[in-house]
Amino acid sequence: MKLSLNSVKALEGAIRQTAEKLSQHSGEALLTDLYVRVNTGDGTVEIHDDDGNCMASCQVKEWKGQEAWAMLQDSIVGSLRHIIGENRQCIDAMNVLRPFSFVLADTDGEVVDDIYLVDDENMMISGELMAGLDEDLAEFLKKLMDE
Repeated sequence: MKLSLNSVKALEGAIRQTAEKLSQHSGEALLTDLYVRVNTGDGTVEIHDDDGNCMASCQVKEWKGQEAWAMLQDSIVGSLRHIIGENRQCIDAMNVLRPFSFVLADTDGEVVDDIYLVDDENMMISGELMAGLDEDLAEFLKKLMDE
């Protein structure tokens, strides 16, 4: 599902607001992950820390009233990965202990999917990249054994 420019700007604003709040934290780096909660009933997107504090929120009209959460979940994760990746500079400025993650959570706060891993040395490999890897390895090993 393609998001409108207004929805993308709203999500970018929420991410920047979260990053700004966490950048202003003085003292030792916080140990936290960030939970993105999407309420498809009203299209509200909230970003929470480990303690449940709401760091930022916005509205995404394309996600409002969507009944098929399972079908929408992949679209939400893909959109958020792209937007977070595009705003990596402000995320790098956050005073949060690395590695930390952005995760998709349901309205009860239960983690449903990983969105984005922030780490200086590692990168998150999405499921799409790993799809079919077992078959490829099995075929490679079979060819190797035949030789």
